[in-house]
Amino acid sequence: AILAEATPEAFPQPSTGKREREMSRTPIVGGNWKCNPASVKDAEALLEAWKGQSFDKEKVEVVICPTSLHLPVVKPGLEGLGMQVAAQNVSATGFGA
Repeated sequence: AILAEATPEAFPQPSTGKREREMSRTPIVGGNWKCNPASVKDAEALLEAWKGQSFDKEKVEVVICPTSLHLPVVKPGLEGLGMQVAAQNVSATGFGA
């Protein structure tokens, strides 16, 4: 009986107004390198390949998590591309995802 009395006004739809758009969350895209790339040389090559790419920093946050061994080498370059950098945790597994 209660549902029969419900009107559409009883179930308001989400607002799509300006305030909600201003308060919306920015999506985050993150990547954990695991053990790939395997060498500093490969990490530098990957960073070089990303230099020709771009993304809208107002619409998405990009976080890259290299291995701790690669972190000091690639951190300045990643930040220069507008990406955030974090250290990944350790794992007992070998190379690969």
